Amino acid sequence: MNAVFALIMASTGMSGRSTSMLEGFLHWAKINEPWEMWLVAFGVIAQTLFFCRWIIQWYASEKRGESHIPMLFWWLSLAGATLLCCYFALRGEPVGVLGQSVGWTVYCRNIYLIRKKRHPPGQPPRQSPELP
Repeated sequence: MNAVFALIMASTGMSGRSTSMLEGFLHWAKINEPWEMWLVAFGVIAQTLFFCRWIIQWYASEKRGESHIPMLFWWLSLAGATLLCCYFALRGEPVGVLGQSVGWTVYCRNIYLIRKKRHPPGQPPRQSPELP
């Protein structure tokens, strides 16, 4: 943790200040090497992408005036779960990997069912995607 701590202290100009809060965060987040800070940033981005699906769902429902889950919700779910699964695997967290991989199966199945309903066999797919 000393390398990460020194790097952050030097880059933020906090040398000589009380650093117990920063040290506590690095310990809590299990950040021991500089590259692990980038991994945590990747995890935050992945979680933000995963969260955005709810904003899309809320917007689509408000626009329609009823509960509605647009196709973009499922694609964001799949993308976010994939990135989070990678994050958990790189962090060595099997519970997170398991949780995201189960969801991944559900998201793929829903995308398949929606596409199957929209594009019956023998009919060409539509050219324009559905907007929320």
